[in-house]
Amino acid sequence: MNIESFDQLWVDYQPDRKDAQEFWNKRAPSFNKRIRRKTADEHRQRLMEHLARKAGLDHNSAVLDIGCGPGAQSLEMAPLVGRVEGFDLAPRMIDLAKGNAIEDNCPNVSFRVLDWQTADIDNMGWRRQFDLVLASRTPAINNRATLEKMIAASSRACCMITHVEMRHSVRDQLKSLLDWDEQKARIARSFFCAFNMLFLMGFYPEVEYFDRAWESETTFEDAELMHLNYFSSMMTVSDSLKAEMRKKLASLCRNGIIQEKVESKLAVMFWKI
Repeated sequence: MNIESFDQLWVDYQPDRKDAQEFWNKRAPSFNKRIRRKTADEHRQRLMEHLARKAGLDHNSAVLDIGCGPGAQSLEMAPLVGRVEGFDLAPRMIDLAKGNAIEDNCPNVSFRVLDWQTADIDNMGWRRQFDLVLASRTPAINNRATLEKMIAASSRACCMITHVEMRHSVRDQLKSLLDWDEQKARIARSFFCAFNMLFLMGFYPEVEYFDRAWESETTFEDAELMHLNYFSSMMTVSDSLKAEMRKKLASLCRNGIIQEKVESKLAVMFWKI
């Protein structure tokens, strides 16, 4: 197989940029609330310290955080380096990130609204300007072109962090309503395609796996938005199936809240430039 083969296999979960922006704007408040929990901070802090050591970062180093969301990774990396640039497609995410930076007293971090799909790194002066380019659980890296742009922005190292397996107490129940192909879903994931592309490009990506588990409370509206978007990105979901999924979600809802349990295997893929 060649690089083009993996580019064809790689599924862009949110190809409509306007819809993607709207989706993440809606999810921003609840997403920010979850990632600001103390237990999440502790895991993220250890991981960012680990990456800083692997990349040989110091207080003169610059980091680019692709699809930064409300700034979780950027703010954990900030005390370890000289400068962090973070960006996201969704303005609401960036508003929260800026507020979190003030709250965490991180003046060396800057955030902006930007779509990586259309970003011109030469006009922005970003080519080979960052010691570490990080993309953590973001749909911004969704094909060969966005992966190559990520590499081009780095002078030293890159890292992609993604879920490679998830056991989701709610989503798994919804899968039973669909003609769901788990193997096809695994092949289409960014990790599988990006790893193979990088190897064919001549890089030697290192992969570490971490097991994570958490419980959360999600409003019916957030659960509907999140799960229906996920399945619709992977396959054609008819209106009747969407209605069945909404009915199932409603059966799991208590006083407007859906209790969720998630077990995840997180892949951290690191490679030197």
